[in-house]
Amino acid sequence: MNMNPSTFRHAFILAGGLGTRLRSVVKDIPKPMAPVGGAPFLAYLLRYWTRQGVSRFTLSIGYLGKTIRDYFGSVFSGAAIDYVEEMEPLGTGGALSNALNHGVFDDRPVVLLNGDTWFEGSLPQLVSDHERHGCLMTVALRKISKNTRYGGVALTADARISFFGDPTSSLINAGCSLFSPRELEPYLQNLPRKFSLENDLLPLLAKEGRLGASLQHVNFIDIGIPEDYARFCAEKLWSS
Repeated sequence: MNMNPSTFRHAFILAGGLGTRLRSVVKDIPKPMAPVGGAPFLAYLLRYWTRQGVSRFTLSIGYLGKTIRDYFGSVFSGAAIDYVEEMEPLGTGGALSNALNHGVFDDRPVVLLNGDTWFEGSLPQLVSDHERHGCLMTVALRKISKNTRYGGVALTADARISFFGDPTSSLINAGCSLFSPRELEPYLQNLPRKFSLENDLLPLLAKEGRLGASLQHVNFIDIGIPEDYARFCAEKLWSS
């Protein structure tokens, strides 16, 4: 399929996590609703990706999900919003599988985003790299100076991901990827109802050579821990 960012504009956002590591500073709200400069973090994320051309968001919600639904409703920043609810925590992979079972995707590629990660990625570059690799999924990667928190990745000479979960690698998953739902469906069906993208699906796709990489050296902050949440608030990246 010859893709162009203008031919598909659907993003799926994982926003159902419990956010336990952030509760010392953000209480009684879902992690993506953490306040930043007078608005929820998720509002800045949605606005950024609408500027990239996304016109429809599907949010996977769980813990205190009504808070998210009540704030954003069915339209935000000019984009349509719908929701898929997790009745119990399913993990990042289970949340994606749950959405697929609810029929929220068609045959076109979908951008997959973490609801707690600020990544100033380029959708056109992600699409171009996905086309070039011809993989089931292409993951945006960010190089960091020192990796102390993330499972790094190893790459082949043609920028496919050969190994996922290398703690010695400074190349990390930036919380943004592009996937083709129907092509990914057989893999999801063979995994448990509750599973992790990072620990279960992505290593499997990497092993089979079906996981492409899009290296993008842009601003990246995962607000999942208090120190990085405070850094995001202080650096005001959302206002640039």
